[in-house]
Amino acid sequence: MIGHGQNTIIFLINNGGYTIEVEIHDGPYNVIKNWNYTALVDAIHNGEGKCWTTKVRCEEDLKAAIDTATGEKKDCLCFIEVIVHKDDTSKELLEWGSRVSAANSRPPNPQ
Repeated sequence: MIGHGQNTIIFLINNGGYTIEVEIHDGPYNVIKNWNYTALVDAIHNGEGKCWTTKVRCEEDLKAAIDTATGEKKDCLCFIEVIVHKDDTSKELLEWGSRVSAANSRPPNPQ
C-alpha cells in the first residue's frame, strides 16, 4: 500500500487478545503477545513513501487522529491503533460466543 502511494486509513482495534475466543473456549492459547503494531508499520514503512501512525486510548484522541488523517496527513497511508479494554464488547457478541461454546461442547452426531 505504501509502495503504491495509497492514502488509506487503517484502524486496528487492539483489545489485547481474543475476547470472543475466550467466550467460546477459554484457554492459555487465547493469551497472545501484544505487539507494538504502530512500530511494526513504521518498520515496514522505513522512511519510504508517506506513512503516519498513531496509537489512541480514548474517544477524544481518536477524534483528533481522524482529524489529522483526513486533514494534514490526507496524502499518507494512516495507521491508527485503537487500544480498547479486553472485555469491551457487545452483550450480543458475548451471548453468541456462549451459544457457539454450547454447540461446540456437544458430542459428535454419529452418521
